[in-house]
Parts: sequence; structure tokens; C-alpha cells
Amino acid sequence: MKVGLISDTHSAGSGQDLPKQVFQALAGVDLILHCGDLECLGVLDSLETVAPVLAVRGYEDPTEEGDRLATATRVVPLEGVNIGMVHDIQWPTPGITTSPDGTSLQFPLSGTRELLTKKFGRQVDVVVFGDTHEELICYCDGVLLVNPGSPTYPGRRHPTGSLGTLGLLRLTRGAVDVRLIDLGTF
Repeated sequence: MKVGLISDTHSAGSGQDLPKQVFQALAGVDLILHCGDLECLGVLDSLETVAPVLAVRGYEDPTEEGDRLATATRVVPLEGVNIGMVHDIQWPTPGITTSPDGTSLQFPLSGTRELLTKKFGRQVDVVVFGDTHEELICYCDGVLLVNPGSPTYPGRRHPTGSLGTLGLLRLTRGAVDVRLIDLGTF
């Protein structure tokens, strides 16, 4: 199964303004996970022209009835892998925080897996999050953490005016492979 990972699209108005490179990069995915700061529901509608979408709300995102957009967190079980979704992974002490430059995570000295289990209400194998606009892949206590960055407002590592990133997650019989896609390459 191939899953698109996206966050921080910050699309005002209709949501029809995502760069065409987003749709090119997501072509062929089976599901898209959006980790908030979409700003309008039209973003989810646009992405659904490619594949079904599940999302979590960012700080000022709208709400809607149904299962497509969760309020704060959600766990998506796929191919024997539990994927936790949240917009902002920074939690109060003892917790997970983002480094000052947004390019890495700082974990408590111990108990990260237990902290994640408490946050999501069950054990997770992968956590996908957004908020910082800085793309990141790392492991802690056997949990894969992924921030796909932002396709429209990339973080500080990108030149001004450039396109950002999104992620692709491949699940095969419980095995997980993830990579970041630089939309400037399309």
C-alpha cells in the first residue's frame, strides 16, 4: 500500500490552489494523510481527486461532520501498522519538543513509546505530524516519526519562493518504507 503524507498546505479560499506538483507526486497513492493546517476543507476535496483522504485539524482549521477530519489525533491501522496522526507533536514536559531551528526533535530521557501510547490511546508504530514546515524522518524507541514538511510554505532549509515537500509511505506486510519528496524536482 502506498500512502501520501502531507501537512501545512495553508490554502485559503476554495482549496483549489495547491501546486500541480503535489498531484503529480501523489499520483498512484492508495490513501492520503493530511496532518493539519489546511485552512479550508476544499484542500481535502482537491486531494480526494487523487485518493481517499484522512486528516487531523491544525490550530485554526474548520470542522466537519464525519470521519474524514479528526479533531486532534487519530490512529490509522494499515497493513498491520498503527499510524498515529497529530498536527503538533510538541507536548508539555516531559514530552517531545522541536529543536529551535525546527529540524530535529528532542525526546525525554526515557519513556517516549509510553508517552506516544498515552497521547494516541494505543500503541503506534509510526507518527506523522506537521506544524513546523520542516521535513523530518527519525526513529525513537522503535517508533518512526515523520514530518512531511509543507508543499506550499517550506521551512527555513528551502530557498525563498521554492516549492516544499511531502512524504510517501510504503507499507508491505508490516514493513514500512518512507521517503520525502522535494516538489521542486517535478
